[in-house]
Amino acid sequence: MHGLSDQECRRSQLTFISCHESANLTDFRHLKRVREPVSRSKSGVQGKVADVFRCRSRHAESQNELKGFQILLATGRADDWQEQPFRLEYHNDGAKHRYTPDILVVWGSHREVVEIKDDAEADLPESRQRFELFHELLGEHGYHFRVWRRSDISAEPRLANVGLLLRYRCVAVSPMEQENIRRVFAYAPELSLRTFCGNRGIAVQSALRLVLDGSLHMNWWEPITLDSTISREPLGPQVWPFPPHGTQPQNGTRSSYAAIRI
Repeated sequence: MHGLSDQECRRSQLTFISCHESANLTDFRHLKRVREPVSRSKSGVQGKVADVFRCRSRHAESQNELKGFQILLATGRADDWQEQPFRLEYHNDGAKHRYTPDILVVWGSHREVVEIKDDAEADLPESRQRFELFHELLGEHGYHFRVWRRSDISAEPRLANVGLLLRYRCVAVSPMEQENIRRVFAYAPELSLRTFCGNRGIAVQSALRLVLDGSLHMNWWEPITLDSTISREPLGPQVWPFPPHGTQPQNGTRSSYAAIRI
């Protein structure tokens, strides 16, 4: 277990757990959960999301988390992310407190701490007060803080599109298909998904798999059909989670197929 603190300028401490004792904590690939998954209520549903990009399972403690993890997997293209990533210890009103956020998402040097909440709970005055404090404390450690609401997570048609595309996360795109896709997009920056149906060298599933990699793009806010546009550049509203402007991937964690340059 490792702690990071600077008592001269910070009022709080972050505690991480690494898979390797000697690991550098700025390398978030080695982080582990700081506590075991728990069910937040008797009606809550624990679940797992298969993260084939990092060869592991993601443990969700609620339906909101389960859906949020799926969206992050499909659209986030993050270098690294970890559920229950660390413990924040701080003093407030003369008492010691602990807080464990739901997710830490990393794009390059940009680190975003995420709390998933139902809208009604997020709007409570006491919740807003706590979130303002977390924003301030985490900022002292170089982290951004975000509240991800249930209404944003469940917004359609993105959620349905995510469920559809994640069916293809285990599709293997052959080197020949990668080259065929590169050649096709060398002549046109945008194509309809229907175009690939008549192309013997490219399967529709392979094009959709490269959307998950972030090598290709589509508009998450329009229902996916054969008339949907596939592009070399991002399409449609850029709604979180997505890489901040100017951030470049560092670790190539999406998979070896992402090496294709369209």
